[in-house]
Amino acid sequence: MKRNIIRKFLYILLCAAIAATLWTPLSASAAVAMDPTIKVGLFYGSSALPGANLLNDVGSGYRLGYYDSSRVFQQLTSTSETAISVVKTQNVYYGTSGGWAGYYDSLTSDIAVGCWHIRLPGSYSSYAQASAAASAYAGGFVAWIDGVWQARVGAYLDKTSAQTAQTALGLSDSTLVGTSSYGVSVVKTGTSQILFQFDSTTGNYCLGIKPGQNDSVKTETIFRGNTYYGGFQYQRVSKGNLTVSNVIGLEDYVQGVIVREMSSSWPLEALKAQAVCARTYAYRNYTASKHSSQGFDICNSTCCQVYSGMGLVTANSSKAVTETYGEYAWYNGSLIEAVYSSHDGGATESAVNVWGSNVAYLIGKVDPYEASVVSKISNYNWTVTYTAQQLTDLLNSKGYVNSGIVDFKVTKTSPTGNAIEITFTDSSGKTWSKIRDACRTFLNLRSINYTVTSSGSAGSGGSYVVDGDGTLSTLDGAYAINGSGQTAQLGSEVYVIDGSGTVSQAQPSGGSSSTGDLVFTITGSGWGHNVGMSQWGAYAMAQQGYTYKDILTFYYTGIEVRKP
Repeated sequence: MKRNIIRKFLYILLCAAIAATLWTPLSASAAVAMDPTIKVGLFYGSSALPGANLLNDVGSGYRLGYYDSSRVFQQLTSTSETAISVVKTQNVYYGTSGGWAGYYDSLTSDIAVGCWHIRLPGSYSSYAQASAAASAYAGGFVAWIDGVWQARVGAYLDKTSAQTAQTALGLSDSTLVGTSSYGVSVVKTGTSQILFQFDSTTGNYCLGIKPGQNDSVKTETIFRGNTYYGGFQYQRVSKGNLTVSNVIGLEDYVQGVIVREMSSSWPLEALKAQAVCARTYAYRNYTASKHSSQGFDICNSTCCQVYSGMGLVTANSSKAVTETYGEYAWYNGSLIEAVYSSHDGGATESAVNVWGSNVAYLIGKVDPYEASVVSKISNYNWTVTYTAQQLTDLLNSKGYVNSGIVDFKVTKTSPTGNAIEITFTDSSGKTWSKIRDACRTFLNLRSINYTVTSSGSAGSGGSYVVDGDGTLSTLDGAYAINGSGQTAQLGSEVYVIDGSGTVSQAQPSGGSSSTGDLVFTITGSGWGHNVGMSQWGAYAMAQQGYTYKDILTFYYTGIEVRKP
């Protein structure tokens, strides 16, 4: 959705989610909450981290605990440290990788946090009691393991090192322990010093961190170069690296989204329209638990909405969120799926022609507004070329075995002029068609608003030998007949002459036939799936004096904008 991010696979990912949530009405308006707490996935899946650093920006220190089932933070303890890191309870090493200083699985470093610990005997009824016992030893720390307070010492890389330390400390009545595959440790950044350890061996609870010592100050925390409001949750979803989520109020989240999806310098009414879209889209996915299996509600990428904290928030963008506080887009009493894209190239598209389902409020229409701001839009008009050979290779690589593509065209357009069916034809006459959004994604195009023209030829004259039943795969055993009715078997070299007098050697048909210098030129405009609001169209409408409600009711048919 972000206007300045490459979207090759934007809605390949979204379409999978759409099947489950897009066309299902949300609950009645009375059930829609104002400013709920949501969890936004920041690092997850293949991007999950061995360790994640936090640094106070506004406010100081951190509260450590967990978020309960109602998303209420339950504090277990706190630290006055301003720079802390959360690491998985496996051996990790502090250093720099990929330009980021932090804790990693394998680095050459003298700073390591090991997964073996010495557990002091007994358990304790409070953090204070466990802390008093642990503080008697260098490297002592408190662990909360399934609700039980423990005192532990050290962070050793192997059992032998832990046993050696156990003997040296004279702790014969202690035990050597580790954690489950859900365990995490809070450490002082840049050291091996564990400040607190958290483990819920069933995975029912995850470590939560709220920056600041209380809620009297609206904290801002730096994480991976970005500044965030709210708290954080750390979960080892795959029992390996950390899934990191930002736990934040919906309204604050919307502030972070609109400055990534639009520029904060854009007209206020366009930003307000974006705020309503972002809020509505987020709430639907929050209630639909789109990413619940990954431990959060909504992700921070173009699969959902682009979000990277508060760094770009300005007075203008903040005003857009404040002036639309709690407002959603509704259709027949339910929240809409407020999809949007950068620009539509002159016409939006109906959901049925992109994702295959009729949606009453997602109806394609000619957009008369974008044209006024085309000069401001980078790459508004675009051209992509494919040679016949490139298309041949592309289809073959995707499992569509062909004898050489000789034709490619748009075979069906929507009432608004967008390509909704394309067809490829090979030298044997076999065809393959792609419909709906695949007209864009199959060829990695910027939109479905395009036409196709061809130039050149699919090989030299006389490149195929045919009989009454079709093409011949070989010249062996083939005969020619002359004007007197005499026949003769063809040799290995046969030449033909075309109507212009050009003589060329004939070739057998089949997969070896040349695609020649045939080139297909795709000429289009727009960027995105073309469904719902055009962000640049919103810009243009705002410039022309339209309000955010005018913008939204133009792009989403029959909706209303209001609070629950």
